[in-house]
Amino acid sequence: MSWIQLRWHLQSDQVAQAEKLLTDHGAVAVVLESLADEVVLEPDPGATPIWQLVRVKAFFHLDLDVAELGVGLRQLDPQLHEHCEFDFIAEQDWQAALHQHAIDQRFADRLWLLPKARAADPRPENIACLYLEPGLAFGSGSHPTTRMCLSYLAESLRPGQRMLDFGCGSGILAIAAALLGATAVGVDHDDQAVLATNENAQFNAVSSDQLQVFNLQDWHRQIESDIVPFDVIAANILAGPLQQLAEHFCALLQPGGQVVLSGILPQQVNSVIEAYPLIDFVKPVIEDDWACLIGTKNS
Repeated sequence: MSWIQLRWHLQSDQVAQAEKLLTDHGAVAVVLESLADEVVLEPDPGATPIWQLVRVKAFFHLDLDVAELGVGLRQLDPQLHEHCEFDFIAEQDWQAALHQHAIDQRFADRLWLLPKARAADPRPENIACLYLEPGLAFGSGSHPTTRMCLSYLAESLRPGQRMLDFGCGSGILAIAAALLGATAVGVDHDDQAVLATNENAQFNAVSSDQLQVFNLQDWHRQIESDIVPFDVIAANILAGPLQQLAEHFCALLQPGGQVVLSGILPQQVNSVIEAYPLIDFVKPVIEDDWACLIGTKNS
């Protein structure tokens, strides 16, 4: 089977409308890439990091009405002929692209991260299997910041502990914690992330008793009413928000509990550590020019 592939160059402020237009016309996948190899490291708190110039790739079934889609495209981009092109992509090329970013990795022989396509395979005993779609982003398992957090959870998290995944994204850390026997809470400012976490939890047979998911507004109401301190708080976000959240995390962490902070560049390690005077950190874990900090709250 072949697919129709659309490649379209946009400004960042056009992306939200573009994604809606493409999905409304039946796109089975929409991928965003940097057009100019820009690096976005420190968005404002609550903002979604994105490049100024974006390459959008969308994939459609062959029965796509290209002319009808073109009308909508031109309304968003009057210079469409300069920025957009269609071509065909074969099934084997599609599968190869997915396979390139598919994750098949074990962590401490307690957790096995696999693509969803492997969910029908026989499951081995004595290891938790976590199924996610392959991808490039934070939270897909293919990024070193996520792998370092998963390694910590597989090595150190114990059944019965309470774990908070702040900035849960796909839910990968919270779901992993639940599969490892912990009671997990996922929090994200993005409603789409909340939806994705719930969908991924359902796919992995994680119940609402094992994992609760909140958007940021509901989370603040929750902690104002009643909250039990956490044994572990993990946040795979960025250095700036991690520093701003230090007081909040320390208040939610019980004495002797641990924080796992990722999404940090090595040169940002000291400034993040300084924001957490109540936490005793061990030597940072470094992978592919990213750092992960693990520390214990003073008793």
